[in-house]
Amino acid sequence: MKNKLSFCIISTLIFILYSGSNPVNAANTDKEKEETFSWVGQYPMSFFTKTRTAKTVGKNHLSVALKYQSFDWDFVKGSDGDYHRRTSGQDKKRTISTLCIKYGWAKNHHITLGVPYWSNDFDTSTKNDNDGLANIYIFEKWNCIKETNNFPGVSVDLWYYFPNGDADKKLGTEDGAYKITTEISKAWKNLSLHFNPGYTWSEDNDSEVGEINGAILFKPTTSLWPAIEYNYTDKEELGHSHDIVPGFVWAFAKGWTFKAAAPINIDSTFTDRDRVGVVFKLFHKW
Repeated sequence: MKNKLSFCIISTLIFILYSGSNPVNAANTDKEKEETFSWVGQYPMSFFTKTRTAKTVGKNHLSVALKYQSFDWDFVKGSDGDYHRRTSGQDKKRTISTLCIKYGWAKNHHITLGVPYWSNDFDTSTKNDNDGLANIYIFEKWNCIKETNNFPGVSVDLWYYFPNGDADKKLGTEDGAYKITTEISKAWKNLSLHFNPGYTWSEDNDSEVGEINGAILFKPTTSLWPAIEYNYTDKEELGHSHDIVPGFVWAFAKGWTFKAAAPINIDSTFTDRDRVGVVFKLFHKW
């Protein structure tokens, strides 16, 4: 896991240097040097499943988002190491509804509260139809480097997951956890790139999770923006997975967006595998 964390840090530095590698053209006017382009910073604070951007909600602003994601682990790894469909009549499904509230308490800072509600529908060797709150989390986000015409924006987050889960009911864990993430974002006229490594460790055991998330956002119109997200997750001693998440962001009214996407698993070593899922997000900012 330490090697993976080092890879995340090195990848972050490379992305920053590459994004800011184009020197300011000598032909630019003084006005262009002093003012940022209109598209700088014009992207959402987050995408579909895990990838987020360097943007903050703004001082004294409040936002609320409701996210719904459905999982159907219809494949399970067999003793031969390959994935096979579950035995007829068996299911393993879960839906997660998360309320996420952000408040900009200072310039370039916001604090976030996330409240996830899980609903299980497991009918495998044992029955589990429990539903309830999983691990509630908070995090503080600091946009430490503002994006410019030639250099990306960078933010750092510090997270804490409360130990309010119920492992026996498969509703999160009973261990608190810490997480650190970085968001790097660079916008051009018709697209933007986002890179988002993260690392999580538990309070009460040695469980560690490494993440590399990213996204590319296209802006062919003023209100409907297609995007592709990528997620890599590595859980210590449990396995890893790679997901591609195509979807769109619809800015349908002032302060409002709606996002829809389909997480597609392209590789996994976990016991259970969900090949294609769905995720929806409704967002409003005041």
